[in-house]
Amino acid sequence: MEKVNNSKKEKILKIICYMIFIIYLLCLTKIVLFKYNNLKQVIENILNGELNGFRSINIIPLNSIVDFIKIISEGYFARGFNNIIGNVLVFSPLGYFLPMLFKKTKKVRYTMLFSLIISLIYESLQYILYLGSADIDDVILNLLGAFIGFGFYKIIDNYAKEKLNIKYYLTIIISAIGFAIAGYLAVDYFGIMFGIRSKNNTYNNDVNNIIESLENDKVMISSDNESDIWGDIISFNEESVTINKTTVINLENGVGIAVTNTKNMDLKTIYLLSSTIYTQKDIYDVNGDKVEIKPGTKENLKVDKHINLKIYELEGNLYAREIIINNYLFK
Repeated sequence: MEKVNNSKKEKILKIICYMIFIIYLLCLTKIVLFKYNNLKQVIENILNGELNGFRSINIIPLNSIVDFIKIISEGYFARGFNNIIGNVLVFSPLGYFLPMLFKKTKKVRYTMLFSLIISLIYESLQYILYLGSADIDDVILNLLGAFIGFGFYKIIDNYAKEKLNIKYYLTIIISAIGFAIAGYLAVDYFGIMFGIRSKNNTYNNDVNNIIESLENDKVMISSDNESDIWGDIISFNEESVTINKTTVINLENGVGIAVTNTKNMDLKTIYLLSSTIYTQKDIYDVNGDKVEIKPGTKENLKVDKHINLKIYELEGNLYAREIIINNYLFK
């Protein structure tokens, strides 16, 4: 009877581990493919044949890694570190779960092979569907993460020996801790970008108070905290818009050309106000001069649109006074 009960318990624990693995794969897909994109919008673009988002490709090994190391050396530690370590950590669970749940991947070479295939699929989809940067260095870092995950599995495997229940219990506990930490980091660092952080959240009260003060004319605005910013829309929601900031080069004839770096993106999140003005620039001549302007609304915001924002900068945060939407841009 005890063996039967242990067998049932083992099956239940294994099912739970499979469910955790599926949830992880969904999260991995969100992080890799839809970090800057709305799934619904991507599907609509595919059906309409409008695959015109941003994408880039790097096939030179270590090229991007060297760039991020330079970024770290220039003082932008968080950005460089997160890009390198993030690609490692996000694939570590894959290297753990594959040998844990599938007999054919018990050996490291098979785990690495499957991890390589999955990473290449993700990178290819990013390029094919205009979802970001396809980079061989991401594959290298992903494989490093999978290798670390496999090493961690071997530690658990050696500790538990043939006691599967202990392996499953440890996997569930470790996964719960991992999801808790990842969830906290996602909300705290990537929350607005992923659309899971709102200005109404209690930890964002400072932003909410500033917005309320701006909308009630309780904040004195001077030229010191007013400026312009340009960029391509990466994501947006009811409270904010996240852009990949572009550099505007002014030519001798006065025409501005926006240059976007899609490999090392400079992401900025700008909070929207109820008083934010929306303007559409519809037509440009061959010199890039505007021919027609008309009023717009928040509904005119779309991923990949190039926009010019008139902003307030207060206490390190950006707030939109006006958003000028470019429906056609000479680059």
